[in-house]
Amino acid sequence: MTSDVSNESSAYKAMKPHWALVRALLGGTEAMRAAGTTYLPQHARESEEAYRERLQRSFHFNYFESALGTLAEMPFTKPVTLSDSAPEELHALVDDVDKQGNDVTTWARNAFADGLANGLVHILVEFPRVDRTQVQTRADEEAAGVRPYFVHVTAESLLAAYATVEGGAQVLTHIRIRDPVTRVSGFEEVVVERVRVLERDRWEVYEKEGNGTWALVDSGENTLGFIPLVTWYAGKPKGFMLIRPPLLSLAEKNLEHWQSSSDQRNILTITRFPILAASGVTDDSPRGGGVELEGLDAEDREFLGRPSGRGGIAIGPHSLLTTSNPQGKFYYVEHAGAAIEAGAKDLERLEDQMAALSVELLVRRKSNTTATEKSINAGQSYSKLGAMARTFGDALELAFHFAARWMGVEVPDDKLKVSVHTDFGVEEGDAQGLEVLFKTRAAGDISRRAFLKELQRRGTLSADFDEELDSDYLAEEGPRLGTVGREPRDEPQAQPGQGTQESGSEPPVDGEPAASAGGVA
Repeated sequence: MTSDVSNESSAYKAMKPHWALVRALLGGTEAMRAAGTTYLPQHARESEEAYRERLQRSFHFNYFESALGTLAEMPFTKPVTLSDSAPEELHALVDDVDKQGNDVTTWARNAFADGLANGLVHILVEFPRVDRTQVQTRADEEAAGVRPYFVHVTAESLLAAYATVEGGAQVLTHIRIRDPVTRVSGFEEVVVERVRVLERDRWEVYEKEGNGTWALVDSGENTLGFIPLVTWYAGKPKGFMLIRPPLLSLAEKNLEHWQSSSDQRNILTITRFPILAASGVTDDSPRGGGVELEGLDAEDREFLGRPSGRGGIAIGPHSLLTTSNPQGKFYYVEHAGAAIEAGAKDLERLEDQMAALSVELLVRRKSNTTATEKSINAGQSYSKLGAMARTFGDALELAFHFAARWMGVEVPDDKLKVSVHTDFGVEEGDAQGLEVLFKTRAAGDISRRAFLKELQRRGTLSADFDEELDSDYLAEEGPRLGTVGREPRDEPQAQPGQGTQESGSEPPVDGEPAASAGGVA
């Protein structure tokens, strides 16, 4: 065994970038800002100070978290149930399946959401360590409150897993789980890095010491004879512990929205401040009070003042700008606003695409089934999310089988069934209609009220959706990026192709017409 028990498997390393993006998106604005240039690239020639300012003005529209929460909730709008034919010992686990007070529905909802976000999740069926000289029979276990329980092992916690094929079945032979613990030392909390190793015949616990080495601190026999870990894949795996997370495309679109909204916020900030320009002004012209020119580039120094440290223009209500040139003048240059409108449209396009991607998992389609399944499910159609809910029920079923093995209870397969709600989704024709509905609303061809009523009629919005209350919520959120600008002026607007508008009457240059005065378009 390697000296570094925290080594990651090749499958883990391949999945790691996907998990990092999901973790950052779910972490909200704070996490996206902390990621810095990983998810918000720094522009060429953009100074560190300018980048930090732009980063602090960027806010994350967390569509991914919203869509994930909605989708993960659907299979659990009805309780997860264990068949009546299952042993009473297993029914006793349902109301507190993790020994933390969570019933199987609540526990399953959290695990399902984690697997839906990251592509896979694991269920470890644990059993407390007991003194077999004191606890020897099933009655002793019941008296001592000793029983199996479910542990939610996240995708990022399972550092490595290896398996072999025996009798045509895949059998786990070795897993390593990152399991840090927080301990109190005096009045301080100390986080201790820890890794658990499970094999078919034994288990071990390693802790990281101050010098960075790993020390074996505990070990024992695995009396079960196999590793009681169930892995649920949210879709079709690409290999052992490898899968493309089903919401990865949505996550990537949300990342694109983060970057575009950052640019939009930045250009809004810039265009709110007009630029002072001048014509017919020379270096010898008096310009009022001096200002610091350090930190400016040569071009700015040439305009604002002498290349040395002081001089230039003082701007303010108590300053007077003058020039010795009778033809000279000062005026403000403002942005025409075309880029603002383009940025706003880009954000709307991305939001429409994210909405379409989130609906995709709910579209019911005819499934490819075997002849036996067709006789049972004739005429039924399933959404991708519904199919995931069914396979998650299978994973829970296997976990209950492992729990039965810990208790020494034999349960035939046909006596143990776990049911997860799958009767949800929209028909394929309805999905196409939703796409048309989104596009129609985006084009402004129908009102917001008609749009929301149509969504409610189709069941996309809940029956108790309150439009007036939702309008109040929207008002609290404030206007969207790109919709805040100055009041339109009555002056003529710039012609197409003009990038700026000037306040003032700058004379024509080389026979071209002067730019019209005005604010942001």
